[in-house]
Amino acid sequence: MKRVLALLCAFIVTLVMMPPAQANASASTSTLKLAWTYVALADPKTSHWNSADDALVGTGVQPPGVFRSFFRMDISPMHGKKLLYATFQGYLNSGACDPSIELWLTGEIGPETTWSNQPAWTRNLGTGTVADGFDSCFFNWRISDLVREAAARGERHLTFGLRAASEVGPRSLRVFETDQVNHSYWGRFTTPGLRFWYNTVPEVPTDPAINLNDSCWPEPRPATTSVSTTTPTLGADVVNPDREHGDEVSARFEWADASGAVLGSATSYPGGSEGRHCTEIPEGLLADGKTYRWRVRAEDHYQEPETLEMLSDASDWTAWQEFTVDVTRPTLPVIASETYPENSTGGLVGTPGVFTFSPGESTDVASYEYRLVPGGSLPSGRVTADAEGKASVTLTPTRIFRNILYVRAVDRAGNSGPERAYAFTPRRNPAPSVTSTVYPENAPGGGAGVPGEFTFSSNGAQDVVAYGYRLDSGETLQTPADTPTVTITPDTAGPHTLSVWSIDARGYSSWARDYAFTVN
Repeated sequence: MKRVLALLCAFIVTLVMMPPAQANASASTSTLKLAWTYVALADPKTSHWNSADDALVGTGVQPPGVFRSFFRMDISPMHGKKLLYATFQGYLNSGACDPSIELWLTGEIGPETTWSNQPAWTRNLGTGTVADGFDSCFFNWRISDLVREAAARGERHLTFGLRAASEVGPRSLRVFETDQVNHSYWGRFTTPGLRFWYNTVPEVPTDPAINLNDSCWPEPRPATTSVSTTTPTLGADVVNPDREHGDEVSARFEWADASGAVLGSATSYPGGSEGRHCTEIPEGLLADGKTYRWRVRAEDHYQEPETLEMLSDASDWTAWQEFTVDVTRPTLPVIASETYPENSTGGLVGTPGVFTFSPGESTDVASYEYRLVPGGSLPSGRVTADAEGKASVTLTPTRIFRNILYVRAVDRAGNSGPERAYAFTPRRNPAPSVTSTVYPENAPGGGAGVPGEFTFSSNGAQDVVAYGYRLDSGETLQTPADTPTVTITPDTAGPHTLSVWSIDARGYSSWARDYAFTVN
């Protein structure tokens, strides 16, 4: 009795009740009948298509005669899967619980199916096994090869027939459930059904890329096939279609030299989650200036049904990914500007100037990073180099004092070179000229309360649009360049100073001219 109960528990819990999958277990699923019918010898022309009755199999007295039943079963979930194990399962409502019922593969069934018009009985699948206990009887037939072959042919369903192994002799009618069972011990389930244990072979990993640090994220990654480390992190996105069944997945990386000779491989840590998987190439395997290639495939890990054996399936490899190791930093760049020559006084402050960067001794410069000090409102920047490693930027200095432009080259691998300091000084417009008849410069004239005209001129300043002026420490005033004469009336006798400066079109002021005179 203990042996029977042990067999029953193992059979029902594993094959019928569909418990949650354990870690590393193979995936499993079930499908139910798509259609069914039974036929009766005593009523050879009657169709029982999709009857609400139970399925009758074997010979009987009440009802009398010989009966056979047929079921169209769905196998479409196994398309594209690696089928490990498949069973046809049925629950016996009444009749002898012994393995004397045969399962056959048959031809198609339909509303026209009767005893006189049965489908072909093409393949005997045997009498299967029976589990009896807890006031229940379950039949089970293994049909793995059959389903595997049909799925490979692209078939969406199979039709099965149930008949007694002997349809003469002892009267033994079996009645199989064709709908739901509400069992006091096993609970509620639907029968008959097909149960599959399978594995989904992983897909080829996507987005293979190299990270420049040891993090397993899509970024940062090099913009080219050059990498600035001898220990790059290889990464790719992996999908685990069977993760809900406890299936684990990992990524196997392989790297080789330019000729294809494999130098090493590594596998990411297996887990149920999908997403990005990475590994770092160990130190000492890659050399500066050498070209290498790498590829990756996905591998899953699952348990063979009814055994403790662990199995693994692998996707195809990705295409080879090529990269070159470059850990050599660029040299100092060369900087030139016609508007603002190095270590000289250059163009007028506020004038845009073109600064050209050249790679110097480096041959793989991809961009330049630069910053101007004092920069004022000018941010730091980056400019892409052309095929010859050259680039230019236009900067507008806003300070008349000494400016320093710091520039460093960045190569294709992302290596940054040392900063080059380029000093220059913007020029300021000269101070304007000032003349007055009433109040000559450095001489007495006029008198307290006597108005005098003062005339301003550019004195060679460029793009003058206005003049600013202030008498002693008084109010600052302004006049347009096209009306350069102003009238000033000193209030007191004695020495006075008139400060005057020009303002150019960009809003920059010239040097100031201090015009001294004495009021009589």
